Amino acid sequence: MVQRYISSEEVSNILGVNVSTIKRWTDAGKLDCVITAGGHRKFLMRHVSAFLNDNSKYRSKLNILPYDSSEERQLNQLILTGQISQLRDIFLDKALAGNRELCSQIMTGLYLSGTNLYKIYDDLVSPVFRHIGSEWHAGRMPIYKEHIATNTLQTCIHGLYSIINKPSKKEGLSICIGIRGDMHDIPLMIIEQILLTRGYDVINTGINTPLDKIESLFDISHPNRIYISCTWIENESHVIEDLNKIFEINQKINAQIFLCGPLFNKLKLSKDYNYNFIKSFKQLSSD
Repeated sequence: MVQRYISSEEVSNILGVNVSTIKRWTDAGKLDCVITAGGHRKFLMRHVSAFLNDNSKYRSKLNILPYDSSEERQLNQLILTGQISQLRDIFLDKALAGNRELCSQIMTGLYLSGTNLYKIYDDLVSPVFRHIGSEWHAGRMPIYKEHIATNTLQTCIHGLYSIINKPSKKEGLSICIGIRGDMHDIPLMIIEQILLTRGYDVINTGINTPLDKIESLFDISHPNRIYISCTWIENESHVIEDLNKIFEINQKINAQIFLCGPLFNKLKLSKDYNYNFIKSFKQLSSD
């Protein structure tokens, strides 16, 4: 995703200060920026995110939306105060309408204002995804509408990579794997993001990675942790087969294994191997 540069004026509006304050902060090294060939200051949202991470008192002044209407003022207040239960229906409606900009503003705004990343995914994004999925499976939502909403949310989730704050201290290497046949790679992206905020380097293999490639990857990288994701799949029999293969491969390196996704709760898995179940993104943030 191409990141859009924003101006000093836009940053001053977001942070609720004047432009001269932005200039003073950049000159003092408190707020990072990019200086163009013409000498102008340009910013990315990750610069704003890093500043707020070090200067949390400015979160209460944030202007996430442009304030062109009373509706936007109200929405901005809901974002600043972390009223996710009230934002959920708005978020769902905008996702179904394909409004990437507003959905992204809600997610970005919540994160910049101090809402934990896991809470955004547990309480906002996941319920919306579940609703969309259940409506489609029940035949109450046409497939094109499901695709619009899913693609919208996928874009917004991807956009958070550029602003999440990653600690300088490294905790080790984690590998995220999608079970063969599962077509949902969004959970892998969310798992990766939360691990990044915890200080892990992450290799995300995506979905449908062949097991022989996984074995080669383990041999080369020696991860500390392995996260296996599966949301929904038609043929459950090969899931156990693939899991057992991964468990066997892992015996060489003895990494911790975490199973993420509702499908794993329904399967009868071997007790010969050590693994942990992750049932929420909050749990993932502190396992």
